[in-house]
Amino acid sequence: MAVMSKDAVRVVVLSEDRQTESFIRRFLKLRTFDKRHIVFKMCPRAKSAGEQWVRERFPVELQAYRSRSRRAKTCLIVASDADVKTVEERIKSLKNECKKAEVDFRKEGEHVAFIIPRRNIETWLAYLRKETFDEETKYKKYEYESHCQPQINQLDKMCQQQQFTPHPPPPSLESACKEFKRISN
Repeated sequence: MAVMSKDAVRVVVLSEDRQTESFIRRFLKLRTFDKRHIVFKMCPRAKSAGEQWVRERFPVELQAYRSRSRRAKTCLIVASDADVKTVEERIKSLKNECKKAEVDFRKEGEHVAFIIPRRNIETWLAYLRKETFDEETKYKKYEYESHCQPQINQLDKMCQQQQFTPHPPPPSLESACKEFKRISN
């Protein structure tokens, strides 16, 4: 079987909001994924809570991922804020949604990544701006989502080198770096 380049990989991203979408879009671009092969599925603004929408869509997208992966190299990224829960609790809610839908949860070796900032993506951006941060505070959103590019450039370097400076990262960010490896291999 021929090895495909990242350009040939189809990536589907489930996202709660535009800031997270912009964050992941930039990160994938730095990892040389071809933007023509990335499909973003974002919660419609008036439809429901972002977390609920992602959670309920996950089993459907997981089945679609498995179907596509039989024919072509593909990845699924699930981006959902932990809000006041832990990363583990948010993953458990995804697992429970799969159980309700009678869909097997993510299996070892599947290119399915969970990107779950605790409290939200702005926590990571505060850390990357070298501001004082914690995972309980709700930080202000950027006026324009694309303004987070310098922080994402920095994160890409940190994830590749596994060196977080000047101080330890939020645990949810460190977890996300490990999750991104699931789609990079």
